[in-house]
Amino acid sequence: MLIISTSDIHSPKYLNEFFLALREISNINADLAILAGDLVEKGYFQHFSPVYSALKNRARYVIATFGNEDYSENRMYYKEKYNDIIWLDDERIDLEVGNIKVTIVGSEGVLESPTKWQMMNGIDENFYMKRLEKLENLLCNSSSDIKILLTHYASTFQTVLGERKSVYPHLGYRIIEKLALNGRVDCLPNIAIHGHAHYAKRTFYVVYGVKVYNVALPANKRILVINT
Repeated sequence: MLIISTSDIHSPKYLNEFFLALREISNINADLAILAGDLVEKGYFQHFSPVYSALKNRARYVIATFGNEDYSENRMYYKEKYNDIIWLDDERIDLEVGNIKVTIVGSEGVLESPTKWQMMNGIDENFYMKRLEKLENLLCNSSSDIKILLTHYASTFQTVLGERKSVYPHLGYRIIEKLALNGRVDCLPNIAIHGHAHYAKRTFYVVYGVKVYNVALPANKRILVINT
């Protein structure tokens, strides 16, 4: 199964970089194109159109989740305007790719510590703990051949290395480690994909057997190709 994946295009901010990266994989027709959020800058969903047009015929399925810049009040418009993309917002999709059964659990993700803005707007630690519980249940109730956890925020801190350590709690949550250390190894995904950490120097790491990819375009300068 062939996957192409990116995030943090912040269209139109990194749109040129996105098209240059897409040119580098012009010979690839993927099974899945996976987008890990922050697709536009400051909620202007209309700026997603050139990204959509470039990707819609590049893979059998295009799956996306939302980032913090894809404002929650605008997410209905993504789903209406770009309705042949599979949008996952604390949701799961089960697909069959060839003879492979694939589960993808998608979410904006979880933060260890909400930002000041989030706290002022009613998004506290309890909000994220409820989301974490939901994601764990979605992962645990799947018996697919391959499980993919797709989040915007990081699902481990191993793939944000290069960012300032003081901001780690605002970049993600150690979901992989929590599942493993709580004895829920059967719930672990095979692959975890995230973005958000623009300045990471290490964008791939294996955590408790899970292949974790930080696909943020500013960090990688390319679209990642994942061959399972």
